[in-house]
Amino acid sequence: MRLRLAVAGGIALIVCAIAGTARAGTALIVTGHGWGHGVGMSQWGAYGYALHGWNYQRILSHYYPGTKLGRTGEARVRVLLTRGASTVTVGCAAPMRVTDGKRLTRTLAAGVYGVGPKLALPVGRHGTGLSFGHLAVLDCARAPLTFDGRAYHGTLLLRSDGRHVSVVNSLALDTYLRGVVPSESPSHWPLAALEAQAVAARSYALAELRPIAFYDLVATTADQVYGGVSAEKPSSDKAVYATLGQVLTYGGQVARTYYSSSSGGRTEAVQDAWPGSAPIPYLRSVPDPYDTYSPHHDWGPYELSGARLAARLGLGSPVEWLRVQRNAAWRVESVDFRLASGRLATRSGAQIAKALHLLSTWFSVGQLRLSASRTRVEYGSSVTIGARAPNLRGALLLQRTGSGAWRTIKQVTGPAQVRIQPQANVAFRLVLPGTSGTSVSVDVAPRLHVQALSPRVLAGEVLPRPDGSVEVWRRERGQWRVVAHPILDSHGRFRTPLPLRPVDYRITVAAGVRLSGVQMRLHVTRRMLAGLRS
Repeated sequence: MRLRLAVAGGIALIVCAIAGTARAGTALIVTGHGWGHGVGMSQWGAYGYALHGWNYQRILSHYYPGTKLGRTGEARVRVLLTRGASTVTVGCAAPMRVTDGKRLTRTLAAGVYGVGPKLALPVGRHGTGLSFGHLAVLDCARAPLTFDGRAYHGTLLLRSDGRHVSVVNSLALDTYLRGVVPSESPSHWPLAALEAQAVAARSYALAELRPIAFYDLVATTADQVYGGVSAEKPSSDKAVYATLGQVLTYGGQVARTYYSSSSGGRTEAVQDAWPGSAPIPYLRSVPDPYDTYSPHHDWGPYELSGARLAARLGLGSPVEWLRVQRNAAWRVESVDFRLASGRLATRSGAQIAKALHLLSTWFSVGQLRLSASRTRVEYGSSVTIGARAPNLRGALLLQRTGSGAWRTIKQVTGPAQVRIQPQANVAFRLVLPGTSGTSVSVDVAPRLHVQALSPRVLAGEVLPRPDGSVEVWRRERGQWRVVAHPILDSHGRFRTPLPLRPVDYRITVAAGVRLSGVQMRLHVTRRMLAGLRS
């Protein structure tokens, strides 16, 4: 606050002038498309093509261009169900055969058993425990085996490293697919989509066989989700058997048929998804128009501050500015950051997606930038509000006066400025629907004019008339105390008797519902008093 003192005709006129520094706020908004790596078949896109009458052969040829349908013989796969467990629970509703994979073979009574690193099972005389060393293979001819309460076809291999136990399910490939297809694609989907899933899953499994390892696949999205017997459904079983033995081939070899839930509208080439990978002709980027059926075709917005983004990425200083580099399929390759410290930093799209738990690397980082030329103004003065929303669509500039409701005053499609002359305290928000955005407030203080009409009368005017009280303070012996309570008339004017002394005075207007408080100081000198008496 600054004071201007003018003396005219022996009358002292004091004007209170308000000044507030500029203020700006920024929110970072992350939006994106798709779920998963985006390489190969999009499951939701396949669903859309099936709804539009495509058969599974046509669906597969679209997502894996250049491949051919071939046939394979019977095969077995080994699926890792758990690794590094301290104990596991296995069992069967019928008697089981247990072997160490060499010569030791025993019969185990029906039931459920807890097994630790010694792989000890009660198969000795009179039910005594017997250790199977590093490997125990369980087979149950008349019922599925169970592991931790979940049923599985085939055999269960228990492996021990002396401290922990791993469990592997070994079974026929097409029996395995019965637990994969409904786990990867909803069983109520059109048959063509389930058949495409069955062929892709069969091809992927064969391409991933690892004879020198103790398992081929894991039962999660790291390979293919496998739910065992409980996942099986009649419709997906039908898709498996309708495509029995069918695989995709390229150049005489089984194709590595990656797939993911949702591409966002275009699949990604393998060398772009995993830098350092060699290009594979049938794993190139193709359009995926029916991915729009996916609930994750578009996702977000997720809101972050520059400081929070920096913390999640380990940048050490708030983000002030960023630039995104994309590949041909619109996925983010890298992002360059300029930090508040002045340092520059770069993170890959994969690093950012992992740190922020994003669904894919096809994302955008937009900014909501809102500024006010001043945050405190005197009644009757103007303020300029600046708004920008780079890389965002549908941003709205909102305004609220006092405690009223927010109302939209502008849709921000590019740099925008609004110049207003606020009549009361006002707040602004720049938001994208679904976010809280960023905000700035402008406090409006009443215009306060005070003049001494005589050495015994102080008069003034407060515009507009506030709902807060007015007080006059005087400093005496280093202490401030109230010496007058002026009463404002309907026009905001007052005239109060007050014997003036050559000391400091302070006139205050308390904050009300609509306006901020304001105060001014008046230094009265003997010379001023003498001029008022003349």
